[in-house]
Amino acid sequence: MNVAAESEVARWGTHIVEGMVNGHPCRMYADRPRAMAELLLDAERWGDREFIVQGPRRLSAQDHRQAVARVAAALRQAGVRGGDRVLIQGFNHIEWLVTFWALHCIGATVALGNAWWSPPELADAVQTFNPSMVIVDRLPESTLGSDIPAMSFSDLRPVVDDKNRQIPLVIDPVREEAPALVIFSSGTTGKAKGVQMSQRSVIANVHNLMRMTGRLPSQLDPSHPGTVSLVTMPLFHLGGMQISVMTMLSGGKIVFLEGRFDPEQVLRLMQDEKVRAWGSVPTMVSRVIQHPRFAEFDTSSVSSVQMGGAVIPHELRTQVQAQFPKSRKRVGSMYGHTEAGGVLATGSSDDIDGRPGCVGWPLPAVEIRITSPNADGVGEIMARTPTATDGYLGDPNPIADRDGWIPSGDLGRLDEDGRLYVVGRSKDMIIRAGENIASAHVERCLRTHEQVVEVAVVGMPHPDLGEEVAAAVVLRPGAALTVDELRDYAASQLAKFEIPSRWWLDTEPLPTNATGKIIKSEVIGRWPTDA
Repeated sequence: MNVAAESEVARWGTHIVEGMVNGHPCRMYADRPRAMAELLLDAERWGDREFIVQGPRRLSAQDHRQAVARVAAALRQAGVRGGDRVLIQGFNHIEWLVTFWALHCIGATVALGNAWWSPPELADAVQTFNPSMVIVDRLPESTLGSDIPAMSFSDLRPVVDDKNRQIPLVIDPVREEAPALVIFSSGTTGKAKGVQMSQRSVIANVHNLMRMTGRLPSQLDPSHPGTVSLVTMPLFHLGGMQISVMTMLSGGKIVFLEGRFDPEQVLRLMQDEKVRAWGSVPTMVSRVIQHPRFAEFDTSSVSSVQMGGAVIPHELRTQVQAQFPKSRKRVGSMYGHTEAGGVLATGSSDDIDGRPGCVGWPLPAVEIRITSPNADGVGEIMARTPTATDGYLGDPNPIADRDGWIPSGDLGRLDEDGRLYVVGRSKDMIIRAGENIASAHVERCLRTHEQVVEVAVVGMPHPDLGEEVAAAVVLRPGAALTVDELRDYAASQLAKFEIPSRWWLDTEPLPTNATGKIIKSEVIGRWPTDA
């Protein structure tokens, strides 16, 4: 389909009906786009507005659309066809984003490879996904099969930058249930699994979020100012991808870092680009607001800080509100699950403040229930949603149960008004002498100490107790806090059996994965022998 003259915006309705997803009943929007590439049509209206900034490079919405058209043509010439599988692996940059959209114009299934993978991990993903092409930041040596074509993003940069070449944007039609993405789960332990997402699943996630924020494309006036969004989450995970898509649809500007996450570069970009919205994870946010040079930068433009990937400690929320005064009502929370296809609940400051563990309200087309609740109403969080994924790559077993409910692996509860609270991971429990201890509960207590920056609480083997509670604590630079003082502090708030018996105090950041989640398996592996 040649859409160069297409002017009709894809329909984004608010009316929810009962439908079927993967053979299960589910709520869904009656009017909705049916394919990812259609979303490019919605972005046409923003024309010459600046859309992507990375270092000295700047692309308008029209520049981006033309770059997508050129890269799609180049990939078609290289042999990529609708229904093909293509794996892209790289850090956040302009070529990554343009290639992502070009592949959707062709109707390919796009696997988002983790930029931090080692060569063997990339080779394993290639074997599992079986792509017809791999596009990476740096061509690997002796990692891919000799019969798999590979190119680097640097090969595509001249195509992206060739603004003198103007060609029509060609979109090949795909079915709503056709595969769109494979997202590799960002678990902090074990091997990452490829989660398969259909066109319907990806669009429903964006639809839910944009309806919640009142920014559906059909609701926006051409004069809508858009938002300058700093994207520090990796694009190869749902959080980063959904921010980039929503910014494109609402006429905003995406600001990318140059290179790896660096707190000082974040502060400099906030100042220079007048960033209004920053979507990140608690660990990244904590490292920025505690940077010793924070006060030297003008961050007054920041009016919204959204955090996902982990439950947000109350003390961190308070610190963010103090450092970014305009965000006092917009230090929000997003709770999601990769296997469920995206964000399940969101909350504003008004929803969350004064409610420890609250992550907000379930999104409009999301159903939440708690299974096997205890006396306090706490059980495993289950979700049924149109964002539901199609299962793990190479695994015939469904993720959802026979009624369409997907287990999250998280413990939580719903209050009488329907707000969702997350208590911790069902698998992140320490069993000490028969007593169940939620790591998140102990971590939340220790983080309230003014000299503490980060905490990871893990279970360590014990010959008598089975497991003992161990706390790795990152202190503020110059802090003189001792183990005895910290133990006494914990004892003032925790039950005796919950108080850590092993301590590791340091000033170096804890190990995290690409989304900023603390990797507890590495914490255990690095534990000092004398701690």
